[in-house]
Amino acid sequence: MSRSRTTGRTSRVVATALIGIACLGAYSDDISRGDTAWARRAEGELGGSPVAGPILDSVRSYERALSAQPASLEAHWKLLRALYFAGYFATQEKQQRLELFDRGREVSENGILLLADQLAGGRRLEEVPPDTLRSRLEPTDISRSDVARLYFWAAINWGAWSRDVGLLSAVYQGVANRLHQYTLITIALEPDYFEGGAFRLLGRLHAELPRVPFVSGWVDREQSIPLVERAYAMAPEEPGNRLLLGLTLLDLAPERRTEGLELLNTVEGLTPRPSMRIEDLAVRQEARKRLAAADIRATL
Repeated sequence: MSRSRTTGRTSRVVATALIGIACLGAYSDDISRGDTAWARRAEGELGGSPVAGPILDSVRSYERALSAQPASLEAHWKLLRALYFAGYFATQEKQQRLELFDRGREVSENGILLLADQLAGGRRLEEVPPDTLRSRLEPTDISRSDVARLYFWAAINWGAWSRDVGLLSAVYQGVANRLHQYTLITIALEPDYFEGGAFRLLGRLHAELPRVPFVSGWVDREQSIPLVERAYAMAPEEPGNRLLLGLTLLDLAPERRTEGLELLNTVEGLTPRPSMRIEDLAVRQEARKRLAAADIRATL
């Protein structure tokens, strides 16, 4: 082989490597910018609603990171998290919310298909028995935590979309089964993520979703309280765990009504955490609404 040909090939290899390094640098910068904007998501809060600027900055940064590294599971789940917050907390208009949640559904599906491609055989994790998920990932370099968070925030986005289109409609479109599978995967891989968030979500699915034979036959009201209690046992100080346990007891266990009311009263009086201000304000408002609707202060 001639020296000039060898030199040309070497130059192409070096150029490719430099491009890869540049993309990696851009990716890291955009993830960092997205994280910084995410930490500012409560800025401008008024009546529990933040201004949209910081969270949309976060969305844009994670979108750029995903473009730089399309195979990054971290970019997928962080973008999903930001899209959900933007749609649920920072957007008042229904069509805009649906557009954000639609993008979340697209990102989640792309991430899950990407993960299937990265695993031997291209099999989606929803098709794998939950008790074998850890062993399926062990021989790979894939982060178990990133996988769990991808499925968790995918479920959250699909669930938010379902509330806007209607739960019964979502059930018939197969969303209920998707939510069920995604939360089971999160529980199998990182059960304590988001202070037991997957247990909270699964418990409320069992409490709220309509049970339709051959469509959502897995729904079982009797599983709801034990699942939410599991989350509460993991993190009893987490306001969301207190709220959902209180609501679930009121909805499904009238003999534990006093306990449910006490939990909601503790949530109503909480001081929002600076790092979770918007989320905690929403939880506190939900507790107040339920207490006011039941006119329970007079009965305590």
